[in-house]
Amino acid sequence: MLMDILETPNPNPKIPKTTNVCEVGDRFSNLPEPIIHKIFSSLETIDIIRLSAVSRRWRYLWLSMPYLNLDIDTVWSDAEAKWSINTIIDKFKDFVNWVLMSQDVSINLKTFRLWCYHRGGDHTLYRWINIVARRNVEELDLNMYSLAPFELPHCLVTCESLLVLKLNFDFHCAVKLPTFVGFSRLNALEFVRIDFSDSNLFRNFISSCPLLENLSMEACIFRDFGILDISRASLKSLTINNGAERNCDGLENCELKVACPNLATFIFIGPSAADYLLEGLNPLKNVYIYLDSKFEAIDTMEYYESNYKILKLLEGVCKTEVLRLSYGDLEFTDELAMPAKWFPFSFYNLKALTMMVGAIEKHIFSLLCNAPNLETLKMYLGECDYDEWEMPDEAFSCLKFTLKTVELFEVAGCQNELELVRYLLKYGGVLQKMNIHWVKSLENAEEIISKITLFPRSSSAIELTYAELLSDVYFYQL
Repeated sequence: MLMDILETPNPNPKIPKTTNVCEVGDRFSNLPEPIIHKIFSSLETIDIIRLSAVSRRWRYLWLSMPYLNLDIDTVWSDAEAKWSINTIIDKFKDFVNWVLMSQDVSINLKTFRLWCYHRGGDHTLYRWINIVARRNVEELDLNMYSLAPFELPHCLVTCESLLVLKLNFDFHCAVKLPTFVGFSRLNALEFVRIDFSDSNLFRNFISSCPLLENLSMEACIFRDFGILDISRASLKSLTINNGAERNCDGLENCELKVACPNLATFIFIGPSAADYLLEGLNPLKNVYIYLDSKFEAIDTMEYYESNYKILKLLEGVCKTEVLRLSYGDLEFTDELAMPAKWFPFSFYNLKALTMMVGAIEKHIFSLLCNAPNLETLKMYLGECDYDEWEMPDEAFSCLKFTLKTVELFEVAGCQNELELVRYLLKYGGVLQKMNIHWVKSLENAEEIISKITLFPRSSSAIELTYAELLSDVYFYQL
């Protein structure tokens, strides 16, 4: 039986004949093989092998699949109930070896995705990487449970077909970067839970990838880095995400330098860096900044230093067209709530703004005053009923001439929220739509609507809509 073959791999890939073959009128099976490969590309390899029992046309399809998805957790059902973890690892190695040995090695691989254990002293993983590199793999996605350091092997660094490399570790793992130039065609690079220890080696590694356009680093540790230097003229998208890892300091003790003149998308999530140096950036298309803090309390000097750093970050990206901004749980940003006209720079290119609003309303108006061409505004209101807000007594340029759509999320009907709605309706000279999304399970929506309908509007043509959220909405989803 097929599962017997999988549990005791046989180098002969012949599959037993089956009686439930249905080929009459099977239009799907008559599609060209490359199209069938693409349709099945997201399936795990074990499932494609199982499909061999469905049709004679598919009996050997898996042998020519250029997309391999191999996951130690899903090859067998309830494996831990039958075997020890060491037995599972050994059986999985046998299965992967069987698949790689059975396939036609002359077929280039589009994708090789692997979920596995990596143990110190075991070179099996490196042998697999060597095999797929020789088969001109284009995308390599490695997801590992590893307590041993991992080294990027020479065969991978010099693989001229590789376009995408993803390294994802279940726990933080030290990765040894190459000291020589390679990855000549690498376009996208993703690191998850990697412990970097040499800033010069990291800088040289990034700068030596001539075609790199997309760089993503999530929950990474930059140990003893004085500066994280990302200088790559070809880079178009940069993501630094340390927001979900509470045991990861991110860049709190490290300066972030970004010198990428062609950068179009910049995403920064997590604690603020020690400092920022964003230089030579042309106008960006899309920026997402979500700052949070791990400080229990900070003194007055840290207040001012933090404010200064945030202003440097915002100034570095102020030419963006789309901005999603949240100060997270930073309590010290009240110092940023300066009079709007004193804001030291302008968001002149900004067309769409999404922001999380806390207890301080001046954050909103500082940005609105300095975004003269804003067309779309989304606000996640959250908790904003601590102190009474002071509304401006005049309309900002964007309200008069450009702002057409406003969306408000998590509206509970507190006085500050109602005054904000009143202000936007009164001064929105070209406003066309305002969508209000109630906080979940709001009981007095009708009462709030009756109040809003009495607010003066700049135009009777403004379309007001209300919606009750059926599930929680988080800022990152907006």
